[in-house]
Amino acid sequence: MRWTRVCIGWMSLLIAACSSPEPVRPVAPARPVASERAAVAQGSPEPSAPTEQPTVTPPSAPPKPLPPKPLPAPPTTEPRVAIRLASVPRSQAIALKSAGEVRVLQDGDPISSAWTVEGDLSVRAVPGGWKVSRSGGGAARSERSFASGPLWIEPLSKAGEIRWNDRDWPGEMSVHDTEDGIDLVMSVGMESYLPGVIAKELYPSWTPAAYRAQAIAARSYATVESDRWEGRRHYDMVAGQLSQAWIGATDNAKANDAVRQTRGQVLVESGSVVPAYYSSACGGRPANALGTVTDNPHHDIASVSTGDGAARKEGCCGGSPVASWKVVIPVSAIVTRLRAWGAAHGRADLAKLDGLVRVEAADRNAAGRPIAMRLRPARGADLLLEAEDFRRAINAAGDGKSSIKSCDCDVVIKGGNATITGRGFGHGVGMCQHGAEAMGRAGRDERAILGRYYPKASIVRAWR
Repeated sequence: MRWTRVCIGWMSLLIAACSSPEPVRPVAPARPVASERAAVAQGSPEPSAPTEQPTVTPPSAPPKPLPPKPLPAPPTTEPRVAIRLASVPRSQAIALKSAGEVRVLQDGDPISSAWTVEGDLSVRAVPGGWKVSRSGGGAARSERSFASGPLWIEPLSKAGEIRWNDRDWPGEMSVHDTEDGIDLVMSVGMESYLPGVIAKELYPSWTPAAYRAQAIAARSYATVESDRWEGRRHYDMVAGQLSQAWIGATDNAKANDAVRQTRGQVLVESGSVVPAYYSSACGGRPANALGTVTDNPHHDIASVSTGDGAARKEGCCGGSPVASWKVVIPVSAIVTRLRAWGAAHGRADLAKLDGLVRVEAADRNAAGRPIAMRLRPARGADLLLEAEDFRRAINAAGDGKSSIKSCDCDVVIKGGNATITGRGFGHGVGMCQHGAEAMGRAGRDERAILGRYYPKASIVRAWR
């Protein structure tokens, strides 16, 4: 009997605000905070890839089911996307810099009431609102208070960037006081956002073809995600692996060229933008989007599904350092992690797991990749856990030396230890980044790469 999954809640769509040569504050009302079980868009090409983006604090509240939403049609103008850089403690002052003047504005107030200042800024949440302080520059006033509600900081210089956490971020920043802390969000045009994604996702030595394929995939994913969250929360994606890695402004020429050369191009299937998930290395056995990174049944399309197809050729990413791997973890540690994950995600049976004597695949997809794992406790009935949730549970401890790189694995328990051998790195949905690079080195262009990893999808130029 095949393992099935209840398809509850999730959707995907896009912000329709156009880009402008001058910073323009979006006029839409602030979107309400909503917790999510985020669909991971990618994984770094290797575990050792440098980490440049700030750590993103995950929401503490349990996920709230959201009604599924159809995939969007390609937008006709360049959308803006809202990226959460981080959630910082409410007690922490936010230190900002800009190359020139900035405009500080309360959400909903007319521009005439804005505070235009030059110099370094410090933004702090205070009872009833915000306090913004300035140091340096020529403005006479050094401090101003603002009421509660989202606060916008807009750079007025040609550079159009705000410096935070020792990095330059293009776009306009908004700060939001939430239950989990202060959210820092950048509203930025899609084409200005993408170079900082590509520069982080791929290695500098990789081929231009892989960079262009990544640019189109990342643009498609971001288009779907921004539309998905429109009107539901105050950001569309995070600057990290819960969405797409983003390092802000970059001088990486290869990344900038790839975005410029593919401007406005998105993947489309049956008139809708494809949610172009991707991961580091599929290990030769791809995963379906539905049931792995999303519960939205509208994402169950050929472009991000294995369908009835067999596994990819071993040459897909066989030359990558994460094509195969092995890790040994004490069974006691696995039990502890599974219990903790079960308690945090409403699985009372897992929270009470009594030992563990066997772990095996309970079901596999058409490519042979595990869909669900069967756990046999020392006492009690067997338990079923989705394969990707098994990986999440094992890795929740954050210990890189005792984590697993993918759910495509085999587990052998003996002598108090579990030896886990596996293939690939990441969830395995959509484009395999190491496979894309292998095709690029073999002389294939981005169309061939994307045609392999998103079958039935076409490349469409949505905006100029």
